[in-house]
Amino acid sequence: MFEFLKRHKAQALSEIPELEQELSVRERALKIFSKIEGLDYIKEMMLRALESPERAHVLLMGPPVSAKSLFMLEIEKMARYRVYFTEGASTTKAGLQKFIAENPHKEIIIIDDIDKMPIQHQEALLTMMETVTSSVVILATSNSTERLSKPLLSRFAVFEIPEYTYEEFEAISVRIVKKLPQNTVIHIASSVWKNGSKDIRDVLKIAKLCNPTDSEEDINRLISINQKYRKTGMEYN
Repeated sequence: MFEFLKRHKAQALSEIPELEQELSVRERALKIFSKIEGLDYIKEMMLRALESPERAHVLLMGPPVSAKSLFMLEIEKMARYRVYFTEGASTTKAGLQKFIAENPHKEIIIIDDIDKMPIQHQEALLTMMETVTSSVVILATSNSTERLSKPLLSRFAVFEIPEYTYEEFEAISVRIVKKLPQNTVIHIASSVWKNGSKDIRDVLKIAKLCNPTDSEEDINRLISINQKYRKTGMEYN
């Protein structure tokens, strides 16, 4: 188990009643990743990987905005200086080698969008993962596995995150948007969903332009304007 997890677990046990100290892995996972809606099985598997006495490299795969990066951000927040967070597109063989040499205290490397990592640099990552003397664990996210080399992919435990259901989409919107009445947030989320988007960021874009005192007519107008703008923007892509 990683040193930061030992400290985290000890601190957590000191803060809860004695009867609750013998929590199962699942129960602890739900507490640690409580800011993420649903996906309880992924929460448990991520914590099991982190607490494993052996290196367990994990790849979370799924569509954009499916909470993959949220898991990694929560781990980064929990592990603090023990984690190195990088983007796949900017990760190179030379950069990895230099990083490992200069940061022996790092226990986890998180690579967001690893599928954007150039294939020639994936070989360096594979070498690192196969090195017996290395204690570094790789946690990564990817929209798909098509651009990953098969040898590299075989070193990961791959967990696929499905798209949000509407109920999850609505619950996350309500949790994130605090400044507006709940019924207003639900109205915005419903409109975004019906317009074909499952991206929480589209809800946030509208919510940021709304005021708590806006009428239903105001909200509907903002939603209509956003949909028109979003369509125009897509035409320029």
